[in-house]
Amino acid sequence: MDLLNKMPFPRRRWRIWVCSLVVLLAGVSPARGYAPTLLLGVYGQEILTEDQGWQTAVRAAGLLSWRTLLAENASLAMYASSAVDRTLLDGSWFYDYHSFSCDLLLRSGATRFILDGGINGSVQGTLEGQAPYLRPDWTVAYEHVGDLLFRTSYSGYYLYFPDTDEDALSQELTVGLAWDPSIRIRYGLDLLAGWETWTETTRDDLLGSLEASAGGLIGYFHDWSLTARAGLRLSEDAEESNLFFGAQGDWAWSPHRQISLETGVFLLEEIYYQVDGPPELPRALSAGVEMRGDWTPNDRLFLVAELAASRRFATDPADEWWNVLSRVGLEFNF
Repeated sequence: MDLLNKMPFPRRRWRIWVCSLVVLLAGVSPARGYAPTLLLGVYGQEILTEDQGWQTAVRAAGLLSWRTLLAENASLAMYASSAVDRTLLDGSWFYDYHSFSCDLLLRSGATRFILDGGINGSVQGTLEGQAPYLRPDWTVAYEHVGDLLFRTSYSGYYLYFPDTDEDALSQELTVGLAWDPSIRIRYGLDLLAGWETWTETTRDDLLGSLEASAGGLIGYFHDWSLTARAGLRLSEDAEESNLFFGAQGDWAWSPHRQISLETGVFLLEEIYYQVDGPPELPRALSAGVEMRGDWTPNDRLFLVAELAASRRFATDPADEWWNVLSRVGLEFNF
């Protein structure tokens, strides 16, 4: 759950669904190959939102991952996922989400080069309220492993909406350090600078932020992480310039190989400002929590349950929203 990556987006452009994020993480181990993994799931779910009320739906989803060695210190990985939702009450509607990504890892001694590329989108829109869209993204990264891990990267994406004029191009440069003194504790510090442009409205934004993180193990069964982020957006649209401060915490517990529990919380404070604007600055506070548990009798069949909720408070009542999600299902790992 990397919720903080969604924090810098301008208000009224996005309705963040904080409980449906997928994150791909790259470690610092030598390149390895793995057999393909296929995960299929079916779920029943209830979603309650401020504007649409209760929605009851069923979901079918699949995830495919595969990593192969190209050479002793080079690997190629591919990931694909798809989800289709169908509502059951007040008419029957289909929603969908699809993604594909691949990454190329090259390693030489203490140096790593990473090339990532992917695309995700929706044809009918998502059950959470996102309109149909297409979003290709890319990352080029360099890492050097010593007493500290040094990383620098260039990344970006293009967000295309076929039914609106909100297409956007985003690009970002990141410089970071990570320190893992032991398996039980880790630290990170990242400096980010970005640029966003709305291609159909000639609007440009500049962004900068600083992110600090820590995490580790408690005993053998508890995994935790904390992240704090602060930044600034300078926008040609005076109403969108803001300062933002955020924090996220995650905790995972596996007391038995058959049981796994996870939870995550986040807070985001946004303070909007204008030169020669009103003395009372518009503000917004977003908060959310997500919980997930799963049980397996044989490491192939999993019974999963999820509960998530998020709420946004704002000076402008039109900018407020809330939503709740509950989901129960079965997943089968091939």
